[in-house]
Amino acid sequence: MSASPRRGFTLFLTGLSGAGKSTIAERLAQSIQAEYQRPSTILDGDIVREMLSSGLTFSRADRELNIRRIGYVAGEVTKHGGICICAAIAPFRTARAEVRARISQLGGFYEIHVATPLAVCESRDPKGLYKKARRGEIKGFTGIDDPFEAPEHPEIAIDTSKLAIEEAVKKILALPARDGLL
Repeated sequence: MSASPRRGFTLFLTGLSGAGKSTIAERLAQSIQAEYQRPSTILDGDIVREMLSSGLTFSRADRELNIRRIGYVAGEVTKHGGICICAAIAPFRTARAEVRARISQLGGFYEIHVATPLAVCESRDPKGLYKKARRGEIKGFTGIDDPFEAPEHPEIAIDTSKLAIEEAVKKILALPARDGLL
């Protein structure tokens, strides 16, 4: 008799550019593999933009479509018992709510607000984007001249200026572990 299939889940990290989403996503994937011997799929916003959404602009409608695309792929991974880790700015609540509703029907869903303050993100500025936005070279940059609608009820909020990445990973993984998904 075979064991019942595992239920999949999505860890959806949202926050400003430079908040630590991609770093946390990579460490989550490493920890899940090392501790639970399970692979995971990372959908990083920058890579998705390049590979799946390259024709989109940064208008609100296109940003929401980009998040819906991420949600669709994450939902497919989740539906088939996999683990998906999404790391995207995802600035609008409506698109995140749609993704939550879709994936929650298929498996577990955890919204993680990487709530690192703007000043810290700006000081990190790994891609030099904040400087360009402040100089007016980039218009509609989230956190500068375009809004980031913070999650109202995330499963967890992480501030990487106050919490080490390894501690953040432990806190995040405690959620699906608590629910019997790991």
